[in-house]
Amino acid sequence: MLLKLAVALSTLFVSAQQQPITPKTEVMYVKESKVPCTGVAPMECLQVKTANESDWSNLYQNIQGFNYTPGYQYKLLVMVSPVKNPPADGSSIKYTLKKILEKKKVTINTGASPFVAGKRWTLEQMNGVTLDGDKIWLEFEAGKNRYHGNGGCNGIGGEAKVNEAAGIVSFTRGMSTMMACINEQDMRNETNFQRALEGKTYNYRVEDGHLNFYGNGRLMLSFKQTGNDQSSNEQPDVWTFISSKKWNLIKLGDNTLTESGIWLEFDVKKDRFFGSGGCNRINGGMKKTKSTVSLTQAISTRMACSPEIMKREHEFLQAIGGQTFKFDVAEQTLNFYQKNKLVMIFGMQDK
Repeated sequence: MLLKLAVALSTLFVSAQQQPITPKTEVMYVKESKVPCTGVAPMECLQVKTANESDWSNLYQNIQGFNYTPGYQYKLLVMVSPVKNPPADGSSIKYTLKKILEKKKVTINTGASPFVAGKRWTLEQMNGVTLDGDKIWLEFEAGKNRYHGNGGCNGIGGEAKVNEAAGIVSFTRGMSTMMACINEQDMRNETNFQRALEGKTYNYRVEDGHLNFYGNGRLMLSFKQTGNDQSSNEQPDVWTFISSKKWNLIKLGDNTLTESGIWLEFDVKKDRFFGSGGCNRINGGMKKTKSTVSLTQAISTRMACSPEIMKREHEFLQAIGGQTFKFDVAEQTLNFYQKNKLVMIFGMQDK
């Protein structure tokens, strides 16, 4: 079976089965972005057209001698020649670069930018496997080259650098809370997802409402949008949720705590926090954004408890007083970070 020719040359050549193709030069235009395509296998194709064509076509092979750079549109002079005894799954035509006539930088249209605040992208497919549920998701922090989200069990975050001109996104090593997943499949999915992000670079496309990441021509990750655009720096839904719960401290620094008696609640209307340091009642002021919270020094009652409890309360008050934290909310935890390090974990409790 003959593969579809990448460039429509039917007006110039007749079928090789009927008449030999005569080598000739041709002007060819190459678009600034590749597209996912399937030839013998899933791959990425150059988009090309001749001077007489208005529509772009996929080129299912390389142009010999041509080094393509995303973000540039090319005008090429190429030699079009026949291939003697082509394989059954190969093209009968070969393209060879003669000269680059023009190279022009353009902006790639990847659709409305997905890397803005307020858009939540929920993982729907990973490595060709469709996932059940909406447990794994990402949100991107506009202008900060950062992302946060949930791996299905733990809160996750890290750095994401986007080159919109080239349609590329790169992830550095991320961070995560350390909760254990009850469901083993959730744990496997989370581990695979983190591995799929850390240190990886992908071509991205916004297609049919999905954010798709491609690697080596293969669709690796596909997300559906489940959030709404928000231009405000605030994220009311997150804080409405946080303020509806009581948050019990279960980890401070490197120490895991059991029934510490330390807890916080947040009043978003008054920008105040209150709770217990384990012995004394505490309260203070706060300033919040969609991803950070700043706490003032806490005011405390003056009850006396055992030395161990008082020591832990003092450490907690020192840790939060006058400090600013990045935060994320996992399914059951509120996590505080400083300098990209997880410093506190609070477990959720209904009021």
